[in-house]
Amino acid sequence: MEDSQRKLNDAISTMAGSLHKNYLRRIYGEAFNCSYRCTEDPSLDPLKFNECAERCSSKISQAEQGMSQEMQNLQNRLMRCIQSCEDKAKDSGHKDENLMRSVFEPCVVNCANEIQGALPKIEKRIIEQLKKF
Repeated sequence: MEDSQRKLNDAISTMAGSLHKNYLRRIYGEAFNCSYRCTEDPSLDPLKFNECAERCSSKISQAEQGMSQEMQNLQNRLMRCIQSCEDKAKDSGHKDENLMRSVFEPCVVNCANEIQGALPKIEKRIIEQLKKF
């Protein structure tokens, strides 16, 4: 069970790292360049400067929020699956903890495998969102 959890965590970390490197960094760079252009405009009073800088950084917030929402959805999906495994173990009628574990653990491994199998589609969905920025 720990092995499947580790593999899932590694796959999620790899996906998040790839998304950050290939998409978020570009968004950050564009926002920083935009903010720099705000500093170069001597006609901006402090209020207009702040508005300019905030406008530049809004894409970062939106992109991170979208990615965070997808990751939260992924976590929720995994937790629902694990909860279902807990219910199956309880409903199995076994009083012995080891027998309940024999129902629960393979189910949780299956949850991790299902989520890992869905990662390419989730990553594609996140990429489509990030390309809009």
